[in-house]
Amino acid sequence: SVGGGGGNGGGAFALGGIVSVSVGGSGSAAGNGDEVTYNIANAKVTTRGTDSIGILAQSVGGGGGNGGFALGGAGLVAVGVGGSAGSGGFARKVDVTTGGSVETLQDRSAGIVVQSLGGGGGNGGFVVEGALFGASVGIGGKGSGGGDGGDVFFRTANGGQQSIITRGTDSIGLVVQSVGGGGGNGGFVGTFGAIANLGIGGGGGAAGAGKAVDATYNGSVETFKERSAGIIVQSIGGGGGNGGGVIGVGLGLTVGIGGSGAGGGAAGKVVYNSTTTNITTHGADSAGLIVQSIGGGGGNGGFSFNGAIAATIGIGGKGGAAGEAETVRATIGGGLIHTIGDRSTGIVAQSIGGGGGTGGGSAGLNLGLGIGIGGKGAGGGGGKTVDVINGAVVQTEGIQSHGIMAQSVGGGGGSGGFAVTVGGPSFSLGGNGSSGGGSQKVYVENTARITTDRDLSIGIFAQSVGGSGGDGGLAGAGGAFAAVAVGGQGGAGGAGGQVEVKNTANITTKGAVAHGILAQSVGGGGGNGGSAGAVAVGIFGAAGVAIGGGGGDANLSDQVTVTHKGDIHVGGAGAKAILAQSVGGSGGNGGNAYSGAFSAGFY
Repeated sequence: SVGGGGGNGGGAFALGGIVSVSVGGSGSAAGNGDEVTYNIANAKVTTRGTDSIGILAQSVGGGGGNGGFALGGAGLVAVGVGGSAGSGGFARKVDVTTGGSVETLQDRSAGIVVQSLGGGGGNGGFVVEGALFGASVGIGGKGSGGGDGGDVFFRTANGGQQSIITRGTDSIGLVVQSVGGGGGNGGFVGTFGAIANLGIGGGGGAAGAGKAVDATYNGSVETFKERSAGIIVQSIGGGGGNGGGVIGVGLGLTVGIGGSGAGGGAAGKVVYNSTTTNITTHGADSAGLIVQSIGGGGGNGGFSFNGAIAATIGIGGKGGAAGEAETVRATIGGGLIHTIGDRSTGIVAQSIGGGGGTGGGSAGLNLGLGIGIGGKGAGGGGGKTVDVINGAVVQTEGIQSHGIMAQSVGGGGGSGGFAVTVGGPSFSLGGNGSSGGGSQKVYVENTARITTDRDLSIGIFAQSVGGSGGDGGLAGAGGAFAAVAVGGQGGAGGAGGQVEVKNTANITTKGAVAHGILAQSVGGGGGNGGSAGAVAVGIFGAAGVAIGGGGGDANLSDQVTVTHKGDIHVGGAGAKAILAQSVGGSGGNGGNAYSGAFSAGFY
């Protein structure tokens, strides 16, 4: 079920001898996808072509329409407003029950895909305005929000066994997912005015959320080529829209304000259950089972670049907040998970917060006064609890292919935008970085044999890692008589959560640095302060002042517990049977500061 796309707004063009006004049309909202239900217990499906999925069940929201542009010019006053975009459509619930066999023979041909995808938001309209002898004003259109994905349910038929085989590259066995639509970007603005300019970039649109995903699979999956995981079950929030940038040029005062980035979408809860899972993957980059919840990244703030004879003021847009992840739980009663290629972990379960948006940069060139302020970065999203209960035998044969990897990871904080001004007396302030997201408890319980054959392939790898703080923005100022530059502050790191591992089975690793069990909690490091540089030149005297930004605070790690009963054999160099550690984050470094002042010394 697929919703229709929204229509685009019409563009506007205005040309006047004295005054011109142009306003772009608004984009229209997209249609929603509807619910989808599929229930066939004894299917036998074979596809022989490329890009040929065996079974596809999906609800898809349409993409929002883009806002119309605005172009204008006049002798004295030119005003333009970009059209606002239309919102992306929502997707609805997808519910699938299936059994039987599915086989695909060519590339890009997954076995079964069950998904609910929110539509992307439209982009705001751009603006270009010019006034030969007067003032120009431009306001970029706002990007629209992405639609939410819907809940997704998948199960094998009662009493039935499912068999999935894919033989091509980029051909995952089973995909079950809910994905929020990305937010639209704000409109760009360009202005020229002899006397004055004002440009404001359009704000980005908020992203849609991924919703809950619940999958129950009993049967077998085999994939033969690269980038073909066995099973992926996931909820992913959409990425926030970026703020629109601004470029302004004039003789008099020029002011530019970058658009704000929008928030990333939250992800939903993800659950995978299986009485018996038998998975074999042959190619590289082909994990056996991936169960994950990933928050969307925040949009970046828009830049502001300005040039004028008299004075410039530039402010970068602030970044958008990241989306939060949700809880993840994988329960496998028995079976065999066997991966052969490199970078192909047996079981991956993870909750990962999105990264915060970066603040927009600011740059100004002038002969008079110059002021530049970098945009502030936004906070990273949090990772939530992760639980893995495994009773399946796990064997991996490739390099960097762990048996079980379970992790909760906070998203990194967004960095502050830079600020650089050059010309007359100048002041620059770098944007502050923001804090990283925290992580939560990771729990792994394993009751079946685990074997890894190659280097960097840990038996059980469980970790909770707080996100790093964003770095402060750099500040640079160069001007006549006076220049002041202040670097942005680094953001604080996020806290690491608890980790607990209970293992009652034998673990064998054969490669170098392939630990039997690695369990760790890691606090996020603080962001570095922004560096600052200021140089001033004057005839009778000059002053240059530079202040580096302070580093961000580190955060704490938490308790780590490992309970083990059984044999652990490690055969490679640097491999430890059990490594359990709790590591606090490192504080951020303060920014460097460089200043200079030069005077001809005439009195």
